[in-house]
Amino acid sequence: MTLFSKHYSMKNRRVLFSAFLIAVSFLSCNRSDSYIVKVTGCGLDSCADNSRMLVFSYDADFRFDAPVASATVVDGAFSLSFRDSVTRVYELVAEEDIRRGSFMTYTFFSDDEPLHFTFIRKYGVQRAEVAGSPDNEELYLYRNRWHLLCEPADSLEYEVDQWRVSKYGADGYPERGSADAARLYAEYEMISRMLDSLKEASGYEEWLYDRICHHKTLAGLFRVAQALDRELMLVDRNPERQIDTMWLGLYADYRPLYPDSWLVHRTDGLLATAERLRPGQSFPDFSAPSMDGSRYRLSELVEGRIAVLDCWASWCLPCRRHSIELIPLYEKYRDRGFTVVGVAREYDDLDDMRQAIEKDGYPWVQLYDLDNTEGIWELYGLSTAGGGIFLIDREGRIVEKVADIESVRSYLEEHLGR
Repeated sequence: MTLFSKHYSMKNRRVLFSAFLIAVSFLSCNRSDSYIVKVTGCGLDSCADNSRMLVFSYDADFRFDAPVASATVVDGAFSLSFRDSVTRVYELVAEEDIRRGSFMTYTFFSDDEPLHFTFIRKYGVQRAEVAGSPDNEELYLYRNRWHLLCEPADSLEYEVDQWRVSKYGADGYPERGSADAARLYAEYEMISRMLDSLKEASGYEEWLYDRICHHKTLAGLFRVAQALDRELMLVDRNPERQIDTMWLGLYADYRPLYPDSWLVHRTDGLLATAERLRPGQSFPDFSAPSMDGSRYRLSELVEGRIAVLDCWASWCLPCRRHSIELIPLYEKYRDRGFTVVGVAREYDDLDDMRQAIEKDGYPWVQLYDLDNTEGIWELYGLSTAGGGIFLIDREGRIVEKVADIESVRSYLEEHLGR
């Protein structure tokens, strides 16, 4: 049984519902407002026959979301197609890579011009050249110029990995503290420094910026959107940081050129969410169901108290570790004006959530967002790969997005005593 056939059997209802939506979309689109996206590829010599290539929406969670399309690899080649009505961003990935947990994705735009990937493996790294629409070819102009620049470092890393495999096997590594481990660490450090120097000496960043400024395409918008994603992630980690005005300026230049683009709608939403969640802003309110069948509004649960909103999931072990760290703080300060509200992001059913609550022993109110019905993760700008914890003051203002539970402890000691 393949990874995804097993996945489908476990997530039957979700897949059937997705198939229903696709069918409805297909039937509701006429020839004038929809088209077939055709994607082919060759050169996948590293993939065994009967492997599969999968297409996901750009922001999909590969663990839970069904692929948009898939195709079997035969003699290193594949062919797939799916229907779309607007230009969106998708990712192509090998099923085998997802199973291994370490994979390369190949981003592309959906349009009505056939897209062909030619895969090339060199120094153990797989690259792709594309033939298709100007936007897709421009996207890989950026990507492959960087890959070509990295080849000296790739060559050295390939030699180092070959040495490691010859001594310790494909998945083996030397013991920590050994001479071989020290050598391996030093080699990887050297490769990292080489990449930095190559990047600086090549002028790639200057070339990229100039290209994005003076050759405005959808591919350029995508690179600007990616840069803003990174900027927002850095601001999320350090609220005192500001978004780089260079990227905001470039986005302002691109936005009028693609007002109806999916990328513009997505980036506008991310920027608005970041502004909404700044420290000092009132927390975004919502209602959600609880395990006992009742429905609660967050503002009612936290009114007049210092509160933590704990967005977690039964399948997110780091989230659960942080949630467990909150338990002693809750027990100590619950009678002094502190509360915690949990919201679990679950899929298909609540069985895993119930088991997690029982095992971890959370004593506070637990709400849930099943199959993203409530949209709480989007409201709070959270990735589907994990959760987040928000500290809220008595007036209902966001204090911070919590990176370390010790900051919650310090805040409670300052405002509620030791």
